[in-house]
Amino acid sequence: MMKNLIATLILSTVSLSVMAEGVPQLKAERGPMKIRKRQARPDVPGHLLIEFGLNLLLNDDPAIETEILGSRTLNFYYLYDFRIGNSKFYFLPGVGVGLDRYKFEEDVTLTRAIDSVGVKSVAFSNLDSVDVKKSMLVTNYLDIPLELRFYGNPEDQRRSFKVGVGFKVGMLMSSHTKIKKEDDGNRVKEKVKDSFELTRFRYGVTGRIGIGGFNVFYYQNLTPLFEKGKGPNMTEASNITIGLSFTGF
Repeated sequence: MMKNLIATLILSTVSLSVMAEGVPQLKAERGPMKIRKRQARPDVPGHLLIEFGLNLLLNDDPAIETEILGSRTLNFYYLYDFRIGNSKFYFLPGVGVGLDRYKFEEDVTLTRAIDSVGVKSVAFSNLDSVDVKKSMLVTNYLDIPLELRFYGNPEDQRRSFKVGVGFKVGMLMSSHTKIKKEDDGNRVKEKVKDSFELTRFRYGVTGRIGIGGFNVFYYQNLTPLFEKGKGPNMTEASNITIGLSFTGF
């Protein structure tokens, strides 16, 4: 009886040992476990910059008023950064488009005008006779921004504090007036494409401050919106833009 019990215990121990040794073998046969790794962000050179801002029209004629909230800017720029030596300063040239909107506070729109000696200019046409919901001037530019930027931590630009100053030049690509009005209960949109004696080339100074991909930016146009002596009421109107920008890549 005792011999049978001892034999049973020995056989059980041997069986457990064989089973234990077989487990790693089974795992090996299945192959190594696959570990999912998070895909790293693509390391694309340069920066995609998107800017949202409000346009404030500066002019010498109180009759020309725009609504700040309705006068907006949307810019799309690609900037490439060149580090200046081993310093924390970078030079960033770029290219992109600047899309500006100016919403008139009064029910007016821009029209062509010719004086008694044939000089062309732009004047305001009153829209009091129609139910106007919105009247604005739309300008679209091809821009070349240039910026000198400081990074607090150049090795980790996506989280670093930064401040920049720069210069921007642009060429007018297209412009039009846009009117939304109500006619016999129906909403009607009217667009008139024209240069409206707008200054073809613009330039101005820029500023930026922020952390990582989030920034506050400023732009001041150093050229008049209209060609000298050809704007509404001979205005020398110009603009500044203040807003937020976001950096991709």
